[in-house]
Amino acid sequence: MNIPRQFCGVSYISKLVNGFQDREMIQNPKLHFHKIDDITPIPLNRATTMELGMNAEVVLQFLRKITEKKSCALDGLAIAKDGKLLFAGYRPPYKESIPHITNSTCKTVTAIAVMFAISENLVTEEDTVLSFFPEYETLLTPRYVKQINIRHLLTMTSGSKCNEVSAMIEDNWVKAFLLSECQYEPGSKFVYNSMNTYMLSAILCKVTGKSLMEYLRPRLFEPLGINHIKWEVCSLGYERGGWGLHISIENMVKIGFFLANDGMYNGNQLLAKPFVKRMKTECVPQDADFLAKDYGFQLWHLPGSLYMTSGMYGQHIIIDEAHNLIVATNAHCDKMFPDSALVKYVLSFMNHEKLYESQNIIKEKMVYHTLVQGFQAFCKGYRITDAADKQNVMLPFSVFEAKQERCKKSETEKLNHYLKRLDHKRLHVDQAAFKFFPYLMQGMYQCPPFMVSDISFKCGNDKISLCFYKENGKMDGAKRERIIIEAGHNAYCYQNLLIGENHTEVAVKAGYATDEDNYPVILFEIVFLSAGFSRIIKIFLQEERIAIECMEYPDMLAIVEQVLYGETVLAGNTIDLTNKLPESMRIMLEHKVEPRMFGVLK
Repeated sequence: MNIPRQFCGVSYISKLVNGFQDREMIQNPKLHFHKIDDITPIPLNRATTMELGMNAEVVLQFLRKITEKKSCALDGLAIAKDGKLLFAGYRPPYKESIPHITNSTCKTVTAIAVMFAISENLVTEEDTVLSFFPEYETLLTPRYVKQINIRHLLTMTSGSKCNEVSAMIEDNWVKAFLLSECQYEPGSKFVYNSMNTYMLSAILCKVTGKSLMEYLRPRLFEPLGINHIKWEVCSLGYERGGWGLHISIENMVKIGFFLANDGMYNGNQLLAKPFVKRMKTECVPQDADFLAKDYGFQLWHLPGSLYMTSGMYGQHIIIDEAHNLIVATNAHCDKMFPDSALVKYVLSFMNHEKLYESQNIIKEKMVYHTLVQGFQAFCKGYRITDAADKQNVMLPFSVFEAKQERCKKSETEKLNHYLKRLDHKRLHVDQAAFKFFPYLMQGMYQCPPFMVSDISFKCGNDKISLCFYKENGKMDGAKRERIIIEAGHNAYCYQNLLIGENHTEVAVKAGYATDEDNYPVILFEIVFLSAGFSRIIKIFLQEERIAIECMEYPDMLAIVEQVLYGETVLAGNTIDLTNKLPESMRIMLEHKVEPRMFGVLK
């Protein structure tokens, strides 16, 4: 797979050089958001597979496959057709009341805003970027920078060398973009770069005198009934444009219908058809993704006349315009762009030859009932395949749920038994500290690396309190920093953490498992809900010995392997890194991402 040179806000080479160092970061910026919480929500009408003309058996098989495959790592799923919702929901701990990060899928929302502005004669595709920011034009402004126009930004063909690393090292991103050289003549080559979309946001804020959210509110968000959303902003007060939008999966579906119906929603033409069609008909050749055919105005074109918005690690809206079918996903898979197992399963489902073949009405109703129960199981965090008996007959949901809760109760009893060994104890990491925050989170949000050397435990009836202590370092007796969290017993406990200057909502769960030798393992899962990342801490108990293993999801180790052993698009050129980095660096990265160590209880 070709991996685009940008790693969602972090150049991968910069990540290899800087991101894995155990040091305090110079910057620890406070996140700011523009929010909308006062629009009247307009929920989509619900419909059955019979009403939508879909084959429930095909949908059920797709649901089972996509929810059980680890490579999909599904967090949320919605399927809708003809303006009606078949179902939408999340696997715990994600839920409707917490808008999910969309990563780069919000690039398409920024492009929609640009098309509104073009329709209102505020900008044109040919307008140069510098014409909106003449204060940054100097005698030293590169010739190619003067040529960059809005169409180049929309199609990722600006050729600018200014990538998302600027978001980490510069306060004024507009200035950084306009003072950077171009590696290619604008319009000559596709190079995926989120700063292109950021510049579109900055231009719109400049010409409208409003924030991007304010501008889109009466044009898109209110007509679609999209409420409870937020968008991260830069230090200049502009929405980031290419990333940082948090929105529910049902509202993602609404944006899909807006695109599929050429700017019409609920019978109202919100944006004239030619402008939406222009977004979808532009086809720029791209070499960043094997699955996608080409690129439009912040849209990926897929095989079979489908197209999609694509956000890193599985935040997608996939659109079949011919059948007015929308599939939206949230996930934490280890793939950054369209070419992933998740997207391939969705495409296989949407192109299934029997998807629109009707079944016998009695069979259809029975399978649809099974489908509904299966999705209920997903939303409860259960395995769908466990919902059937030995003859593969679906159990009544009340019976299935009671069975699952009995199993959970049994596991919780085992968990409580082993948690008693930790109660009022302190676990000291004997060899080296490990990081509390996922590396991905540190790279994208510059949160300070919190190196843990000790954990203390205090058990309650249904939750356990954990106190993580920062390693001593050179503090010379000074009071150590600490982070306190509460983990529910086989259930997520929601809380807010102060990370640097930012309050972040997390969900934490303690669970029980066994290793390959049947020794007990206690798992602590810490989900950073706003970022979509997780830290897993496994504590292996073998008599008086204790071992610790840390993991993170999305699985950064898999991404490291892709970069080290595959091909990557770096600065627009395909190079093979297999022989560029020594084995010692690969091992070092593995140990950083998934450290294993021994611990001592005190």
